[in-house]
Amino acid sequence: MDKQKGPTGFIVVLPGEVIEIPQDSDKSWLTLFYSLPRELAEKWKPAYDLPRCPYEVLRTDKYDHIVCDDMFKLLVWDCYAWSAWQFFQVKDRKGNYRDIPGNWTQYAGYFPLWRLSYSIIPYIRMKFEQNRLGFQNLYNIPQGVEVPWLTYQQFSNLIGNVTDMVIAEQNWQPMIDTIWENRTVEDYETTSSTVKTDFMRKWHHNRSGKPISLDEMMESEDGDIFDVADPRGEFENSVISEMQIASFSESTITEKDREIRFVS
Repeated sequence: MDKQKGPTGFIVVLPGEVIEIPQDSDKSWLTLFYSLPRELAEKWKPAYDLPRCPYEVLRTDKYDHIVCDDMFKLLVWDCYAWSAWQFFQVKDRKGNYRDIPGNWTQYAGYFPLWRLSYSIIPYIRMKFEQNRLGFQNLYNIPQGVEVPWLTYQQFSNLIGNVTDMVIAEQNWQPMIDTIWENRTVEDYETTSSTVKTDFMRKWHHNRSGKPISLDEMMESEDGDIFDVADPRGEFENSVISEMQIASFSESTITEKDREIRFVS
């Protein structure tokens, strides 16, 4: 007897209809897009011009020329990767945790922590589904009702909290610590920067570290520590009204006053 397979996408229950949005579909990134603040959404004008009412965007192909454009996905991925990076915590010389020093443009694109900032995006999307910011919410918004823009600070609070949640639940901090402690010259951009100069100074005094890639960390035999679970196995559906789009970020503000340092 064949084993029945469960849904692999996001489930939306409507009167007389059940909709599944595949996780690899172009429209699967709309929940993340509608939580972006204006200042980031306007980085690509066609996306910024999408209606704030998602009714037709979800139900018709009228706006598929925007949503299905690779630039739309790149906008969402770059914005969330860069934002999550702001909340990664690494140890300083005294062993205290702090934000990653410098700007992420000063690090190479293949630096494992840089790559991790993109790997965390599907987990962030799943947390949205589990915390009242998912597709059920978007589909419940009536025709003509707009999704309010999150402010800079609301978005900062939201991503800071969700990033902390994912890192804690997936037990990624030991992996982040190991990556940071074993970084090499190649993990920095070729251009000169204060963070690179500081690292080079310490590097010449201690060359015990060896390069460790993100793939190696995730495929380590010590799976109990560095295993990265498939977020699709933890799908949870919830239903709320459309005006709660901003409530999660406001009601879960951490003790630390977070403010993302946006770049142009």
